[in-house]
Amino acid sequence: MKALFFGSIGTIVETSQLQYDAFHVAFAQHGLDWHWDLPTYRDMLKISGGANRISVFADKRNERVDAAAIHATKTSWFIEKLQSDTVKPLSYVSFGLKAAQEYGMKTGFVSTTEKATVQIIAQKLVAESHQGFDIITHRGLGLPEKPEPDAYIHAFEALGIEAQNAIVIEDNVDGVAAAKTAGARVVGVPGAFAKQTDLGATDTTFGSGSDIQWVSLLT
Repeated sequence: MKALFFGSIGTIVETSQLQYDAFHVAFAQHGLDWHWDLPTYRDMLKISGGANRISVFADKRNERVDAAAIHATKTSWFIEKLQSDTVKPLSYVSFGLKAAQEYGMKTGFVSTTEKATVQIIAQKLVAESHQGFDIITHRGLGLPEKPEPDAYIHAFEALGIEAQNAIVIEDNVDGVAAAKTAGARVVGVPGAFAKQTDLGATDTTFGSGSDIQWVSLLT
């Protein structure tokens, strides 16, 4: 293997509760009496994009809302909380990056979410004395969002890596689909609010990141 990519913010920082809370803060600030219990929220996560989730939920309730504005409020609150020193990279990420660097592999953070969010998370790793990723993608590049494979294809081409020589860590259905379509080997690590069975299309799925045996995975 020649490259290790982390494909979404949740594969580097556990943000499940923070994301969940951010939606409800936004609902309240926009005067909505909405509440997503956990089963409802898990179903909503199967829909790509936060604004799309809001629109779909509004349609089900026959309500008209400004989904983009609500999602912008959600994102603003989320980014503010994400910058807290208490939000740290998951330990398995550090082990993975160190192993990849020892094997001379390229590394990447291949996301299609907001640039500010991606930069904050990447900086958290640098603050823990990790060298920066060889490539980082984000929504600001104008690439189609996952499940389209363009972000991965862009990363492979930029680093001169053949897709079959890359391992991708993903935590959601759209991310898995994007990486698989691009031709990479995909390892699923579901977040705190997801189930292993949600990521059935992966090549390998672990119950948590701490279960990953990096040496056997990367060699």
